Amino acid sequence: MPIDAKVVHDVAALSRLQVDPSEEARLVKELASILSYVEQLQALDVSGIEPTSQVGSGSKPPLREDRVKPSDVRDEALAQAPDRDGDYFRVPRVV
Repeated sequence: MPIDAKVVHDVAALSRLQVDPSEEARLVKELASILSYVEQLQALDVSGIEPTSQVGSGSKPPLREDRVKPSDVRDEALAQAPDRDGDYFRVPRVV
């Protein structure tokens, strides 16, 4: 699949991102490079290679003990909110 400016715009729209026209050419080149690398990876013969083990598959990872400590993160976050209602953020309705 050839990567062009339309593909970059379509991906940006699906991602809800705005693409600056001055960055279009760079993004086309980078996306084409990434997809080319993925194609190279897909072409590799891995039939004789054992799958690697994943963390959490049969073994328990080391965990630290939970420690409760006082925090004022909520108050700091609410202090920076553009609009709030008491202890809650007020956000625009999204439907």
